[in-house]
Amino acid sequence: MILFRTAAMLLGIGFLVCMAVHTLTGQAVWRQRAMQLLKWGVVLGLCFFGLLILRRAAVFI
Repeated sequence: MILFRTAAMLLGIGFLVCMAVHTLTGQAVWRQRAMQLLKWGVVLGLCFFGLLILRRAAVFI
């Protein structure tokens, strides 16, 4: 669980930093990097909730 929490925190902070740099510089590459971090954050969230559901479903098997 701590692995997911740490990864989510790092992805969130990285997203905010990239968006701040994009706002300051106006370079599109920083927005693309921020969107990649956001995408991987969503994937991480889906994996986290999928694991929670699988742990609950294992009781019924």
